[in-house]
Amino acid sequence: MPFGRRAVGRKSGGSDGGQSEHEWSDAQRLRYWWQAERDLLLKTLSAVPEDQIDSVLAEGSWSAKGLAAHRLFWEAEERAAIEEHLGGAFPSLLDFPTRRIDSTNAAAVASLGDRRLTALIRALQDLRERTATLVERIPDADLNTQGNPARILLGVALEHDREHRGELESKFGALAQDD
Repeated sequence: MPFGRRAVGRKSGGSDGGQSEHEWSDAQRLRYWWQAERDLLLKTLSAVPEDQIDSVLAEGSWSAKGLAAHRLFWEAEERAAIEEHLGGAFPSLLDFPTRRIDSTNAAAVASLGDRRLTALIRALQDLRERTATLVERIPDADLNTQGNPARILLGVALEHDREHRGELESKFGALAQDD
């Protein structure tokens, strides 16, 4: 099964199939948690009650639908940055001007936020599956090296998903362990 389909730790060449998580390399842990956080955010978005999808999560925040639109926009940017990295270029996303983040977020939510939440989730799932195929191509050495652009990209992406999942959980509660 391809990496992007479920959260799994990819074993490096020569590693034992019985290897526990604490024995994983940084690359293996990063790939695992990157995928796990993505899956959890999608499950949490999917669990938002229908009558609450347009309700603001917190003061100054978006609705669940706005959050999905926001992550769909940034997922496309993250994918492009991974493609740049794999092509040997420095990812331009890592030079994104912080002063433009708020206006870019507002534009992304305004342009994508008129879609139904289910459509946004499907689009995000599809894009994430395609991004996961690129992540599998990132050499372990890149993800094991502090300061490597690919390591930074994946780390920021997983924290971004974790942050927004936390917003959803603050409003709607955490998913049950077996969800």
